[in-house]
Amino acid sequence: MTLLWIIGASLAESIVSLVGRSLVFLGEERMKRFAHFFLSLSVGTLLGVIFLDIFPEALEAATANTVFSWTLAGFLLFFVLERALFYYHCHEGECSVHAVGYLVLFGDAVHNFIDGVIITLAFLVDLHLGLVTTFAVLLHELPQEIGDFIVLLHSGFSRRKVVFYNFLVALTTVLGALLAYTIVSRFAFQQLIGPALGLVAGNFLYIAASDLVPELHRHAQKKTTFVFEVFLVLLGIFLIAAGNAIL
Repeated sequence: MTLLWIIGASLAESIVSLVGRSLVFLGEERMKRFAHFFLSLSVGTLLGVIFLDIFPEALEAATANTVFSWTLAGFLLFFVLERALFYYHCHEGECSVHAVGYLVLFGDAVHNFIDGVIITLAFLVDLHLGLVTTFAVLLHELPQEIGDFIVLLHSGFSRRKVVFYNFLVALTTVLGALLAYTIVSRFAFQQLIGPALGLVAGNFLYIAASDLVPELHRHAQKKTTFVFEVFLVLLGIFLIAAGNAIL
């Protein structure tokens, strides 16, 4: 039954990835506003999942020193991974426009694969954590996919090619989920819950701190927008808290 939930959640993430990029057909400006809305909401949901779900669950399975050490390790791991991807990025004027697009696709494939692994680890702990983790992953996926779609179009890809390549890249979520399940299910996972959830928390913290919040600051506008952004962050946290009370 757990495997079915994992497959369903990873497929949902793949579908959201496709839907997010398909929103480009609404028009670039409208799509950017749509993405900005989800940026704020996803910051709240990620923080809510980390502090209201992942840490409490992890601290029941391992000591605080173990959990937070692995959280720090996870944060640093994803920092190094992202830096490694950007290190091989073409410098301005040194590669074709299409090459930049292919690098974006490769980065997306790695990101989606990691999402699949995270979804699997969460469901292997328990159903509730799997569901709220999937919800957080889905929300932060939308603004990222919208931004990447725009980059690919400006890299010279036709819309048809972007949709086709994105379909292939989206499948890496399912691949990551199934591969993680195959490997982890061979071990006594109860002993790995603390370190595994620490890594997941580190990943979510890195996404919120290095990707989402800086993007919100970059597009900071008038005071009313700021108030609305704060409201959406709090709404994201509230949705996770409400989900905990209901599920």
